[in-house]
Amino acid sequence: MISSRRHAWVLRTLNLFLLLPFFILSSCEENENVFFVPADTEDQYEIHFIDVGQGDAIFISTPDKNLLVDGGRHDSNITDYLLSLDIEKIDFVIATHPHADHIAGLINVFYDFDIGEVLDPGVVHTTYTFNQYLSTIEVYDIPFTIGRKGMERVLSEHAFFKLLHPVNPSDDHLNNASIVAHVTLGEVTVLLTGDLEKEGEAEVLQEPHLLASDILKVGHHGSNTSSTMPFLEAVDPDVSVIQCGQDNPYGHPHGPVLERLAAIGTDVYRTDIHGHIVIETDGEEYTVHTE
Repeated sequence: MISSRRHAWVLRTLNLFLLLPFFILSSCEENENVFFVPADTEDQYEIHFIDVGQGDAIFISTPDKNLLVDGGRHDSNITDYLLSLDIEKIDFVIATHPHADHIAGLINVFYDFDIGEVLDPGVVHTTYTFNQYLSTIEVYDIPFTIGRKGMERVLSEHAFFKLLHPVNPSDDHLNNASIVAHVTLGEVTVLLTGDLEKEGEAEVLQEPHLLASDILKVGHHGSNTSSTMPFLEAVDPDVSVIQCGQDNPYGHPHGPVLERLAAIGTDVYRTDIHGHIVIETDGEEYTVHTE
């Protein structure tokens, strides 16, 4: 016997996902061709790897539009952080995948900010948090797009992001359904990987030339399930950021991952050690700031 609350949850979830083909079609129709201007600018950009404990939250500001990737857990205090930046509108939100340490904090973000569009991998998770996330998107009538490889969005005249993954994600392995976004800020590039694990990394490695980036958000909080050596070598980042909580129960980041990062000669920053990590760039040079 299904309770009335459970029945309502099922109906809301089914109603939203019945509309997914429409979202996919509308997104493809409206964004077939995205053009950007090569970098030759004094624009200023900021990349905030927000310390939300054991979770992910990355905020990128450009002269025209803002991007938020994930929001940490319910208690992440991400809204306070964003309000401290005098942010009123977030043009694009990417929910990399439906685990609570990535989407729970987004629920309050949807309450407190004007949201232009949510990009989501379109896989289903049977949790109360996921239901809340979907319901809030529905209540606030936020444009919702199923994110797929090849989609692009313009952030400003010299900045944009492109999705490299997923192609055909499965509900059976949510980490490997993660949206992977490659962000270009002038001549500075950033790769954001969600919780992508080695199987997903093997998929994006089919086109290794797309992965090269100056800055890497290390996959799955530094878990040894991610960050294979072929993947790290293809990205070849100068700076790598691990988002994880102090004394987290998973032991993140794992020793072998730190060893592989050391082997490729990247500078490693960690939110459990450095707190909020902010990278400022003019599109050519960049500076890393920590608490």
